[in-house]
Amino acid sequence: MNASLEFTALGLEHASAISDYVADFTNAGKNEIHGYFGKPEWDHAQTVEKLNAWANGEDLGGWVSSTTRFLISNGRILGNYNLRHELNEALELYGGSCGYSVRPSERRKGYAAMMLGHAKGLGRQLGLKRLLLTCDPHNFGSSRTIQSNGGVLQDVVYNEALKSQVARYWIALN
Repeated sequence: MNASLEFTALGLEHASAISDYVADFTNAGKNEIHGYFGKPEWDHAQTVEKLNAWANGEDLGGWVSSTTRFLISNGRILGNYNLRHELNEALELYGGSCGYSVRPSERRKGYAAMMLGHAKGLGRQLGLKRLLLTCDPHNFGSSRTIQSNGGVLQDVVYNEALKSQVARYWIALN
């Protein structure tokens, strides 16, 4: 792994890096970036503004407060995570406390486990006692990442909206 890795909030200086990051997913045929909620109709400044507002509990529009961090190496975004400061009913059933993604061209290098470890530290700083992580039960890479960070399988539930199963893991933060 690269020694120049840093976790940071998205800033105005990351405009080209986030465009490149999103393009990596698009080029790989992925239409969703877990843990990143920027909208195509927003310009970069609006995205930065929204992420900062959400971290401060503002402009939530029915969602919960959340903090998004990006893993960056030499100006290139390798991955991101979004940590929810609390769970509502929908998040407790299907969404979980934290969503994360690693850019397709950088997978299988340990970045997901590193990001989840960082999210655990942030959760402790926020006073959270545990995190709920969810994934497709057949996504063995994600299951391994969660388990390697202390995740204990609670159950597998059926998500009617997605027409798929969701494995739910709890990670204690004490």
